[in-house]
Amino acid sequence: DHRSSLRGRPLAAAPRWVLYLNHIVVTSLFLTGNGGTAAQPTKHCSSTLYSKTLQQGSAGHTQLNTSCRKASQVVPWQPEARQPSMERTLDRFGDQPTVRRASFAGHDPLSYPCSEESWQENRKQWSAVQEWQQAKAWWDDRKDRRNKAQAGWTALDYAAIFLPCITWLRRYSIKQSLLFDLLAGIAVGFTVVPQGMSYANIAGVPAVMGLYGAFMPILVYSLFGSCRQLGVGPVAVTSGLIFSGLSGVIPGYEGIMDPNDPKPDQVQIQADYNRQVIQLAFVVAILYTAIGFLRLGFLIRFLSHPVITGFTSGAALVIAAGQLKYVFGVSYKKQDTLQGELGNIIAQLSAGNFKWQEFVMGSLMILFLVSLKFIQRKWPKTLFLKALGPFIACVVGIVVVVATGNSNGKGPIKIVKNIPKGLPPVSIQQWAPINNLGHILPLAFIVMAVDMLESTSIARALARKNGYQLAYNQEVVALGVANFAGALFSSYTTTGSFSRSAINNSCGAKTQLSGFVTSIIVMCVLLFLTPVFRLMPYNTMGAIIIVGVSQLVEVGVGVELFRVHLRDFVVWLTAFIVTTFAGVEIGLLSSIVLSLVVLIAESSFPHTAILGRIGKTNLYRSVRRYKDAHVVPGVVTMRLDAPLHFGNVIHFEQQIQEALTDGDEDARQGGVDGVKFLVVDLSPVVRSDSSGAHMLYDLAKDCNDKGIQLVLCNPSCKLITMLGRINMHEVLPHRWIFVHTHDGVQAAVKAMNAMDSGEAGYSIPTGLDTSGARPKDVTPGPGHIGHNLSNISEGLEMGSSSSRSSSRGSGSGSEGLGADVSVEVGA
Repeated sequence: DHRSSLRGRPLAAAPRWVLYLNHIVVTSLFLTGNGGTAAQPTKHCSSTLYSKTLQQGSAGHTQLNTSCRKASQVVPWQPEARQPSMERTLDRFGDQPTVRRASFAGHDPLSYPCSEESWQENRKQWSAVQEWQQAKAWWDDRKDRRNKAQAGWTALDYAAIFLPCITWLRRYSIKQSLLFDLLAGIAVGFTVVPQGMSYANIAGVPAVMGLYGAFMPILVYSLFGSCRQLGVGPVAVTSGLIFSGLSGVIPGYEGIMDPNDPKPDQVQIQADYNRQVIQLAFVVAILYTAIGFLRLGFLIRFLSHPVITGFTSGAALVIAAGQLKYVFGVSYKKQDTLQGELGNIIAQLSAGNFKWQEFVMGSLMILFLVSLKFIQRKWPKTLFLKALGPFIACVVGIVVVVATGNSNGKGPIKIVKNIPKGLPPVSIQQWAPINNLGHILPLAFIVMAVDMLESTSIARALARKNGYQLAYNQEVVALGVANFAGALFSSYTTTGSFSRSAINNSCGAKTQLSGFVTSIIVMCVLLFLTPVFRLMPYNTMGAIIIVGVSQLVEVGVGVELFRVHLRDFVVWLTAFIVTTFAGVEIGLLSSIVLSLVVLIAESSFPHTAILGRIGKTNLYRSVRRYKDAHVVPGVVTMRLDAPLHFGNVIHFEQQIQEALTDGDEDARQGGVDGVKFLVVDLSPVVRSDSSGAHMLYDLAKDCNDKGIQLVLCNPSCKLITMLGRINMHEVLPHRWIFVHTHDGVQAAVKAMNAMDSGEAGYSIPTGLDTSGARPKDVTPGPGHIGHNLSNISEGLEMGSSSSRSSSRGSGSGSEGLGADVSVEVGA
């Protein structure tokens, strides 16, 4: 309707391209049958024959296809946009595909080109040979793509494969990027110094090891990483995991209260613990690098978002509770549960072990850091204050210690005391032998998995926000090399930090040069400022950690999951509660197991749907969701909404049997003596194993024994090939395989009409009793099966031509014919 409006304006006033698009749509609808009954030419048809067919309408359509088929064996015409996709798909079946023409007038459904010869070819072709051919083709394609991409490469391009920083250094713009990289690097450097020292305290190692982790790993990641804004270094959650996993391995370590100043008899115990931490970083680096080179990063995806957010929220609570002892000025052995930390604090306070100086100073630091967050939210331009907040708190704390005369460490305010001056010592001699490999290796897997998922998630979000492509495998390898550098220079495990990456991005970092700047600042601190930072109070470090980890407690995620997806909420809640009250290791493992159990359960018990036809279209949707969807008595149309594999074939068999039982009752209510046809829509079945193929074989055999004809709609090409290998043609003739669900239902209705009228020419299942097609207690008339099915058949034919080119066809899959038609699987 050219008088319709577009956003309140007449269509005639719309831009010229809108008018052209409108004419194209209207013309296409007319030519495809939605606007008229005109037929379309088949390939190799003359213009004279096409003009004659335009005058004949749908009857001429049948003659046209017949005439053209005599000239050459080609596929009947389909809309122009679908023809290339169809030809590509047909090429998979051979050069001369066979297309079956329907036996009923007015419609020519597109059937699968699987003849008896193609069944035999599929049976002869071994799966191993096909898999090898596909793997070889994949490898050749990758080699061709690589050769095309590397055409014209220089020596620097090849060097960039091993040293990725060459890529961005060659394109670096001093005018556009240098100032932003300097500011971002300085801001992150002032943040990572106090954070690194504080997080080292969580891990149970000396504070200087946190500074070592903020020096070499950042520098090395800048050389090999692909994320331009990622801030690498020590993080709170990993530090808590390390302490929880290694604190019970070293005998006597539980008696150490201050890793920076152990007692004389505890020095060797602390050194053994530090060695275990360095060996853990070494093993984590090996795992990182191996996964990156072998491209096994997809395994980490089984750590779902609910698992990670629930775990980090619980771990953040435990870490924050563990820092309260520094705010209250009490001392006790670290715990890895919330109730353990709170119980010790209450016990110490009840015993009168309370220092008001520590409490006042720590509380003011927390208030200061929290106020900076609120100021930054209200005035975003003051972001630099939030970025410099930890450093400002550190400076203020040191000034207070000096002003009150506590620089000797004997006053009421506890300070770090000992920070070795100089660059980190080489620790390669501590890599071996690994005495507790059986304990370190599982812990290394856990630390690596959590770190990798956290870091890659941050890097992916930063790359998306700044509009550049992230090389995932290069990112994993870069993290591995960074951890190698850390283990080489006396550091513990490092990864991407959320808070420091956010500061880096907010300050406008353009390249990885900001990481160089950060490492230089940390190096200057190690060389010149360690006598100053040894005066840093523990209550200030505790305040920095408490405020820093507070943003990791994502209760809002749990509320959102409860609203959106209950099972994900259960996983999140399990991870949160178990981590909080049973420990970080048990919490992570239990949540991973629960997540995998949910995944296996959903895969083993997938959804199935009984389909009905929507109006006079060729769309088939679930009768439970669409109340106006009607079914044909005696024909059960069912959709399997998952790939077929050994874990769900039994469930599918049970669902099919229940559907046939219910279908018998519905058929008798509609005047038909039971189910005669089972139409299975395989559009969502994008892949299948041998168990799934044999399930379809057994289903066809059982249906034949029961007098029911199985009809398969839109199976994928791989499934067709697999069915040919197991001799599916013995129990299911190839003519009962269709592209569209509507075609299968229409063929079933026509066959039932023929059975009722006694006509010949239709294939009837082996065990089908034609004498029982009409119930004995039903007399001809309105309830006559022929009367009902004739009306249904007439309606099916009307809807078939009007929706053939619809973009929402229900019988389409990702690999079968008509693959360009999308499917609403959840419908």
